[in-house]
Amino acid sequence: MKVGYIRISSADQNTARQEVLMRELGVEQVYIDKMSGKNTDRSELKKMMSFVREGDTVIVESISRFACNTRDLLDLVEQLTKKGRVCI
Repeated sequence: MKVGYIRISSADQNTARQEVLMRELGVEQVYIDKMSGKNTDRSELKKMMSFVREGDTVIVESISRFACNTRDLLDLVEQLTKKGRVCI
């Protein structure tokens, strides 16, 4: 299954561009956070990380939407990789 993650920094920003990309890529399940990416303590990110199963593909519009620092990015990718998931 293709699983998408969208993040914008504040509620007044627009997710439309990222949502269009998810539709174009045939993403079946999308999780959207409207908050800072300063850390990984984001409700929809946690839900997405719990939801994905072995063989799923996680799609994000850009690395900066997934994680704002290298340590968090590496930790998230490692969590997905350990469980047989693919992160794009």
